[in-house]
This record gives sequence, structure tokens and C-alpha cells, in this order.
Amino acid sequence: MERIRKSKWSKVAGIVLIGLALAGCESAAGTDTRAAEESRTAAASEAPVGAGPGPAVPAARLDAAVRGQVAEALAQALAEQYVYEEIGLKMAGAIRDKLKEGAYDKIGSPVEFADALQADLRAISRDGHLGVRYEPMAQSAVPEGPEPGPVPEGPGGPVPWAEPGRPAPRDAEPGRPAPRVTVRDEPGPAAPLPQDAGPMAPGLIAPAPDAAAPNAPEPITPAPNAPGPNGPAPRAPLAPAPRVAGPDAAMLPDVRILDGNIGYMAVNAMPPSESAQQAIAAAFALLGRTDALILDLRGNTGGSPAIVGLIEGYLSEGPPRTTNTVHWRNDDRPERLRTAYVGELSYGSQKPVYVLTSQATFSAAEQLSYDLQAFGRAAIVGETTGGGSHTSNIGPVPLGHGFVANIPTGYLVNAVTGTNWEGTGVQPDVAVPAEEALAAAWSLAARTLAESAADPAARAWLDLFAGAKLSGDPDLEAAALAGEYAPVPGGGPGMPATIRVEDGALRIRMRAGSGVRDAALAHAGGNRYAPEGYPSGFSCVFVRQQDGIRLLVSEAGRLTVLGK
Repeated sequence: MERIRKSKWSKVAGIVLIGLALAGCESAAGTDTRAAEESRTAAASEAPVGAGPGPAVPAARLDAAVRGQVAEALAQALAEQYVYEEIGLKMAGAIRDKLKEGAYDKIGSPVEFADALQADLRAISRDGHLGVRYEPMAQSAVPEGPEPGPVPEGPGGPVPWAEPGRPAPRDAEPGRPAPRVTVRDEPGPAAPLPQDAGPMAPGLIAPAPDAAAPNAPEPITPAPNAPGPNGPAPRAPLAPAPRVAGPDAAMLPDVRILDGNIGYMAVNAMPPSESAQQAIAAAFALLGRTDALILDLRGNTGGSPAIVGLIEGYLSEGPPRTTNTVHWRNDDRPERLRTAYVGELSYGSQKPVYVLTSQATFSAAEQLSYDLQAFGRAAIVGETTGGGSHTSNIGPVPLGHGFVANIPTGYLVNAVTGTNWEGTGVQPDVAVPAEEALAAAWSLAARTLAESAADPAARAWLDLFAGAKLSGDPDLEAAALAGEYAPVPGGGPGMPATIRVEDGALRIRMRAGSGVRDAALAHAGGNRYAPEGYPSGFSCVFVRQQDGIRLLVSEAGRLTVLGK
């Protein structure tokens, strides 16, 4: 026993010593890091600015000299880098003319000056990815590399840069882009187009799928008369102010199985990280055995094309296929964007898929929506999206004095449509307000599944569910729902249930296993209710029929139709 005590104390002492040693290492490392940082800062402040028109340090005050230097740096970058040379030159000339005319003379706030420059650029280009920001701290860090995405503009003012606006490196010259980091859909060298493909432009036929793809199954044929992405579409307004993505863990805040064995995945962001890829893989693993899928992109304002390709890979089969080619202003070699290969982990290419969109859906989220619609893989439900397809491979461009610009340098050409969604947005197949999109897609999925359901009871449940009211206020009075419900022929095995009204609220009582379930029913949208005290997967839906009211009960995947 004494030896055991000594052994334990020896282990404890060893752990304490290791902890103290690690703490000392961290302290020393922190001291060294701070010293190195201070040395680099001092060196940067002493280094010459270079050919740029203004220093990289933030503007202490906004005077005529600062405005002139920033405006000239912006004009120079637009003329040399903007995706379309003619429009870039036009915007550069407009900025210089406004500066000469004194249009900016009364602006004393750096933030207001940045907003004014951005408004003037967008008035000409209508490009939601083109932006100017005053980020005085942006030039104190080194970027990891740009990704296509919207220019973040918080509803209450400027917000930290998200993709592609990561902070500019300290040694970047004002008016010159940060060191180029090429955006690719997968590691490795870009796959150039065949030499005989010729120049690509919106409206021309895109190249055929990759050589390895002919054995892949044909995409699902779109529903008859369903609106598609081909042809001109009304110009959509610029996207509302995008929101900055939170931690990667928040990119998939809601992944669950809805009534009817329909998968639901809310994809709020698509950051270019390994953890994001793992989250997508985990979500598809959970939903892999569902019969249909709803992808919710209503709040997604963009992200990484690699995540787009990964999701598309899960929704297809066979070798990777080219979905788009990116054409750069500053590079003669187009780049292909492809689906990822996930092998047996694929969700499949035949299960129904519905994508929810809103006016806020933008950039890479639009690419995912547009691709799935163009390839006939999904139906789009909701609102016309923001209309931003441009991308950048130069990262944020420092303009000096703490100002930074995001300048698109490339455009996409879809392999099916030969064009993209810039300025038009992705047009929904089923146009409904964003707040009604989930209920509409849920009903569509149930109706589609009912048509092919092999089990008569499941078919009856799904068919009734497809006609139920799933959103908004209920249209069936609580008093009309009260009564005794019993299983109906063809409605599957189930226990009778009693619905009663207590203090104006509905309650359900029915046998559950060896006991009795007696729970209040919480309103869950339309005529759908969830028993309080139970997790998702338990619900009651009321549907009025000519011969009475049907009660659709969902209990942990078991579907039953009761009637009274």
C-alpha cells in the first residue's frame, strides 16, 4: 500500500513538472513571438512604400491628399485587374473624374469615403463582389489565400473581411494585389481546356464533361415545364448585405430527419477548411438513408468552391465531372471546377433533392444552386438569389491608409448552360417567399415520394401530408380537432388516440409502448404540432378530408394515419 501511495505521488509530481515546463515553453515562445512581431513591425515602418501612391498605415485624418492617393490606387487596380477590362477602365475613369470634380471633398469619414467609392463602382458594374472597405487593422496580418465569395457588408456598418477579403499582407504595395494564390477546386495543377476549345464567353457552349465521365449515370431529367436557368432572366437586385461566417462548427447548425424520412441540411456557410469538409461528410452520413433531401441555403452568402464541389460529389455518382470553367482576366489558362469523388459514400444521383434559396443567397451558394438546377439534379424552391458569380484570384488589394478593395478577376461558365447567374440570380423552379420555402419543399418531397412508395400505408401518409398546411397559423380550430381517433384502413398499424382541449391548448393521449403518452401539443407551423417533452421525430398533423379529419402521427420514423 505504501508503494502504491509513493507511485501515485510520483505520477502527480511528474505531471506537475511537465505542466510547469510546458508553461515555461509557451511563455518563452510568446515572448519570442512578440519580439519577432515588434521587429517586423519596426522593419515594415522603416521600409520604403514602393511604387504605390500611398502608405499602408491607416489614415490619421482624411484630407484631400489621402483621398487622392486612395482613389488613384483604386482606379489603377480596376484598370489593370477587374474581370472585364472595358468596365474596369470605365470605373477607373469615373473615380478619377469624380475626384477632379470634388465629389468627395466634403467626406471626412474614412468609412463614408469607402462606402461612396463602392457605391460609385457598383452603379457602373452592378457587381456584388466588387467592394471597398476601410479596415485599418487589415494590413497587420498575412492572408491564408482568397476564396470566391461576397464582399461582406454588415447591416450596421463595416465588418471584418470574410472570403475573399482576408487581410492584406503588410508588404503589399497600395494599388497592387496581394501575392496571387490561385483558387482551385481541388489540390494540384489546374486542368486547362483543350487547345481546340477556343475562347469562352457567356452564351457559348461549354466543353464536354471530363473524359472519365461518360460512364457516369445520366442526370435526373428536370420536371416537365419546370423553369430552367437557360435564356435571359429579369435582372435581380444586388444581394443584401452578406453576413460574416462564424466558426466552422456553425456552418451546419441544423441537420435532421423530417417527417416522411426526408433529410434536412441547413448549410449557412462554406468555409475552406478541413473541419468544414468533415462536417459535410458527417451530415451526409446521418442523412444517407433518407428518401429525399432538402438543402437550405437561404442564409448562405458564399464560401469555398471546394465545399461546393464536395456537396455536388455527394449528390452524384461516378468519376468527377466538370461543372464550370473559370476564366481569369490576368491568366490565359482557364480552370475547371469539378465535383468531388466520394465513392460509396454518395447520397446517390436519383433521390429527389430540393434547394431552398432567398435574396440573400449569394456567390458560392448560388453556384451550388445553379449547378444542381442546370444538371437537373435538384429543384430550386424560394426566391431569386443575389446574382453574384464573379470570383477573384488576387486576394484583397490594399489601397493605402487602411483602405482595401475586393476586385473580381474572373467569371464562371457553366458546363450545361454556357453562361452563369451574374446579375440575374438563380431563378427558382417554385417561387415562394423565403419564409415559406421549407414548407413548400417538404410538401413537394412528400408528394414525389408518395408517387413511388411501395408500402401502401406510407403512400397514404405521404399523400395526405403533401396536402397539409405546414406553415403559418393553423386553419383548423382546436375545438374541431378534439375527439377520438382510430386507425383507418390502409393507414398502417397504430393505436387509437384522444385529442382534447385544455385551457385553450390541444393535448394528445395515446398508448406508447407499455405506457400511455399524455402530452400537450405545441404548435409547429400550420396544422402541425409536436408533443411537448419529446424530441424531434414525434409529431401530429391534422388534415381535413370530405369524410372527416385525419390525424397523421409520426413516431420515431413510424407513420400512422388515424381518423375521426
